[in-house]
Amino acid sequence: MHLSEFHVVLVDDEPDVLEVSRLAMRHFKVYGLPIRLHTATSKAQGIEVLNSLTLGRPDISMASVALIDVVMETDHAGLELCDHIREVMKNRTMQICVRTGQPGIAPERAVLDRCDIQGYLSKAEATEDKLYSVVKAGIRQASFIGQSHALQDLLRYLIPSATSKSAIADALRNWQRLARLTLAGTKAQTIESSLAYIVDGEFVTGVGDWQDAGTATRRRDELAALPSEAFNEDGDRFTVDGRDLLIQIAPTDLNAGVHYLLRGTATPPDWEIFLYHRYLRSFSALWKLAH
Repeated sequence: MHLSEFHVVLVDDEPDVLEVSRLAMRHFKVYGLPIRLHTATSKAQGIEVLNSLTLGRPDISMASVALIDVVMETDHAGLELCDHIREVMKNRTMQICVRTGQPGIAPERAVLDRCDIQGYLSKAEATEDKLYSVVKAGIRQASFIGQSHALQDLLRYLIPSATSKSAIADALRNWQRLARLTLAGTKAQTIESSLAYIVDGEFVTGVGDWQDAGTATRRRDELAALPSEAFNEDGDRFTVDGRDLLIQIAPTDLNAGVHYLLRGTATPPDWEIFLYHRYLRSFSALWKLAH
């Protein structure tokens, strides 16, 4: 986890619905982190809110979940907003749940068949527990998809540099620099992480709390001394200590020995550990092939 809070967009033209939803969600937490709610009362305002949450590109957003009323200024304004998210912004990560107090105008099956959405909720059944289930499941899924895409993009970025180990290291540092530039500004204040790569015993690069070799190596040694769990029979292992994660890729004929340190904003969930392990297996193979 790299966010200090999760962002949820709620679009509804009924002030009472917005207020009740705000009260219901004020204590929601996912992975121990709070929810920040952004509200709008029309399709146009919804687009403004969504645009304010993008990170450098319209398809990358701080918002994990959008709860959208179907009937607002027109009978299908909410569905048009769903289409805008998917077809104009090209955002396929955000989890969308439509809400309606008039299911006769927008029947559930018709809406699910027409729109690329993840849920349909009648306002009559929108209890606090139901909202919690929808929001938490949506954040989990959006986080998984977003992290998967980010690690795939990073791997694709590194592959052309696999001609040499120094080129891979330079590409990693450049990727980190580009990420900081993309997140520059007020939106980056809710994104926090530290990481370090130690490959075949040598410090390669680090960010945040582990920018220097000494600090990263000391923390690696501390984590390596704690109990760990095995990924596979090859000797890959991981250790979790609060918000800190150490993943160890064992050296083989096909893989370099990698120690990867990550510190996020919450204890890493199992799916995040799994994704980083799959990425690091590929990274270690690239490093092994490079001269």
